[in-house]
Amino acid sequence: MVFEIEFSPKSEDDIRFIIEYYWKLNHSTAKRYYFSIIERTENLTNYPKMGRPVPEFIDTFYDKYREVIFENFRIMYRIEEEKIIIVRVIDGRMLVDPDMI
Repeated sequence: MVFEIEFSPKSEDDIRFIIEYYWKLNHSTAKRYYFSIIERTENLTNYPKMGRPVPEFIDTFYDKYREVIFENFRIMYRIEEEKIIIVRVIDGRMLVDPDMI
């Protein structure tokens, strides 16, 4: 089964912020980050459980939210029926609380 990818408004804002930030520093880095983040999410269409459960949520939600890592970013998502919803793309050093989702 191939899953459809959907980006939440927060995740779209996250990606936009990342690209705008890096665009000011280096255009090629910004482009590379954008395409790599999108590619990483597309990998989930065939392997939705390839990400690990989000460690901060393991006691509360256990397996509801998962994440894959790309360089220093955490791409957080949840699986709903035949759809993968990207909920956030955040700096890997950040701890997450449920209010951020």
